[in-house]
Amino acid sequence: MQKYPSFCLRQKSPPAGRVSGWAGKAVHVLGKALILCWCAFTVALIGWVVLASFTPTRDIFQNDLLAAGLDLSGYEVVMERYHIMDYFLNSVLYTVCACAGLIVFCAPAAFVMTKFVFRGRRLFQTLFSVALGLPGVMIVAPLYMMLVRANLHNFRGTLILVYLCTGIAATTVYLMGFFATVPMTVFESGLIDGCSHITSFYRLILPLAKPGIVTITIFNFIGYWNEYIWALVFSGKQANRTLAVALQTLVTSMQTTGNYQGLFAGVVIVFVPTVIIYVLLSKQIMSGATAGAVKG
Repeated sequence: MQKYPSFCLRQKSPPAGRVSGWAGKAVHVLGKALILCWCAFTVALIGWVVLASFTPTRDIFQNDLLAAGLDLSGYEVVMERYHIMDYFLNSVLYTVCACAGLIVFCAPAAFVMTKFVFRGRRLFQTLFSVALGLPGVMIVAPLYMMLVRANLHNFRGTLILVYLCTGIAATTVYLMGFFATVPMTVFESGLIDGCSHITSFYRLILPLAKPGIVTITIFNFIGYWNEYIWALVFSGKQANRTLAVALQTLVTSMQTTGNYQGLFAGVVIVFVPTVIIYVLLSKQIMSGATAGAVKG
């Protein structure tokens, strides 16, 4: 019978940093308790804002939410007097066009820089990475002056163009991690079957990167939907402004008039779409956030 060295029969010690026994259980329970407390606080906060939007201002200050039943006067004020739905449609237009345009431009660029070897490839990858660390506030003034000289500062599509330009670097770098996991043989099989490079990319490669595309699109959507600085600077006409800018005007007006019910109604209209999207697609976001983390 073959004898093995004694060190082969020893039980391996747990990896460094892992807590076992009663201490591990205590840490596990404490972590769960903290997460549950944070979730409960967030749900309670959002629920209070929603209930306050259906409660008259007098009852809000008396902490008697829904004491008189559902009151929709706050939503009627922000829709009829402040035309909040017009700004809502502007935000939908800008956000959807920007998110779709980023995928159209960045997905092929990420695939090419990941799978093809060409002169200047390292330089482009470095420039994209450097662009991630460039604060957006630094380019507001020069970009605004360029658009004024081109007479585009009052154009409705200007904000879409700005969103596209400022989101290309982050979207491309993010998608590069997903395309790195896609085997090149899939693309080459399409070329062998007679597909062109573009057809092979869109029919074979792009569906494989669907988790990453959905995830970065959701992140871009939430970011652009709640974005304020770019929308304030580059939406010259009031009719072209987004929901976030309109909400700031609404907050100032409602605080002056004391209509806090209308204020909370405007807040609900702003954050409800992002909450719905995140809740419905939370599993897709979590899976997509880690799908490109490991190459293979």
